[in-house]
Amino acid sequence: MDGFQAADAAPFEAAMRAAERGDWAAARALLEALLAAPEHALQARLLLWEICQAQGDAAAGVAHLRQAVTGTPVIIRPITAPIIGPSGAPARRVLALAVVGDFQANLPLGCLLDAERTGLATLWIADPEAVLADPAGTLPRYLPPFDCVFIAIAEDVRHASALAAADAWAACLGAPVINSGARIAAVSRDGAARLLADVPEAVVPAQHLLTRAALCTRALPAGLAFPLLVRPRGTHAGQGLARVADTAELAAYLADGGPDDLFYVAPFVDFRSADGQWRKYRVIFVDGRPFPFHLAVHDDWAIWYYNAGMDRDAGKRAEEARFLEDITASFPPRAMAALATLAERVGLDYFGLDCALMPDGRLLVFEVETGMIVHDADPADLYPYKKRFVPRIFRAVEAMLDARIAHARDGLSPVPSPSAAPAEASP
Repeated sequence: MDGFQAADAAPFEAAMRAAERGDWAAARALLEALLAAPEHALQARLLLWEICQAQGDAAAGVAHLRQAVTGTPVIIRPITAPIIGPSGAPARRVLALAVVGDFQANLPLGCLLDAERTGLATLWIADPEAVLADPAGTLPRYLPPFDCVFIAIAEDVRHASALAAADAWAACLGAPVINSGARIAAVSRDGAARLLADVPEAVVPAQHLLTRAALCTRALPAGLAFPLLVRPRGTHAGQGLARVADTAELAAYLADGGPDDLFYVAPFVDFRSADGQWRKYRVIFVDGRPFPFHLAVHDDWAIWYYNAGMDRDAGKRAEEARFLEDITASFPPRAMAALATLAERVGLDYFGLDCALMPDGRLLVFEVETGMIVHDADPADLYPYKKRFVPRIFRAVEAMLDARIAHARDGLSPVPSPSAAPAEASP
């Protein structure tokens, strides 16, 4: 957890050992016992935010985080030697703006920005409405030195006020800003579908936001035909997602589902490859440039990296390695052209894209998101290519930050965000 201080680790060792062996209940109990000690309460709550979510109790975890940052809104990640920079300072210092929430609420910048190279502090937004009412007055009296601001909040309907609050705070902080809260809010499932609807060489299925009542009465918009993809609004990673072939399956889905009242409904697009496999690509855009991050190959349309069995199939991993080495080896010119236009339309400095390829070479857009985790922590014996290629994303982010910081220090006008550079293979 960002902000956990190694020097203070002794009281937490038993809890950490329990967490390492997956005994979440024991870890939680040990940490809760430390809450009574004022000198340990902050660290305990930050760790409980993670432990409770791992245990399946997200509400308790978020409550611990809220209590922690209400009293201490700025959490500073410890710096790991060696420090790269003049006079022993980090090469760059980033202030992240984050919203109180679960693991998916924010981009985990701690994975993206190496502690040996970048100083990272997180300013948490616990009360967005208060920030919007008085942006300057709600900033903490003390902020650590920083060179740029990174709005790390992921798009979610529940984050609308927090994203606006992040923009309001960013405007007060007088430093270059990475990503815009307003632009992040614009890439909801339905927002991104509207934004990208006419991108040449891309297939962008319309996303219809419909009520349960409308679906129960089969009141589908004109032109929307089965089979359909249905999911509750505000869900990710396949939670609640289903393919329904007809009205009977739709009725069964609604009867078996939870209490959700709003659903995204989209046409199902068959994107199977010629070999009968389904392929889902994740691409990370940094300053307008696309970097391949991972590829999942599965024999079912409902595909995510965690269920594709990449660890059990050397052939799949070899294909993923080729994708990571050179995106143009996998994406034909039509898809590469679509990536370039998509980057310009989205207009964010940093974001991720889940997508596929149609049989005719066009790009099929699934989701645009700023909160996608990027890391190189997969086992090196199974995925040695990730240790080679994923760090290019880290270095590209550092280069973008350094360019924005240098631009501001030289007193130049803000750099356009993002650059309109054409999509290309990562060097």
